[in-house]
Amino acid sequence: MISLLFALMTVAILLAWRDRWRLSFFVFGITLVLSIYWLDFHATTPLTIRL
Repeated sequence: MISLLFALMTVAILLAWRDRWRLSFFVFGITLVLSIYWLDFHATTPLTIRL
């Protein structure tokens, strides 16, 4: 999942360099939403550690 976030951020940067600002902001927004979801998932999921 984290590699998808890096890939999407790279796409957003490349689109911004090519002056495709609206599409770049859209991809960045998707990346931001997915990042918040992923943070929430890791912060609220209990660890299953058995010793």
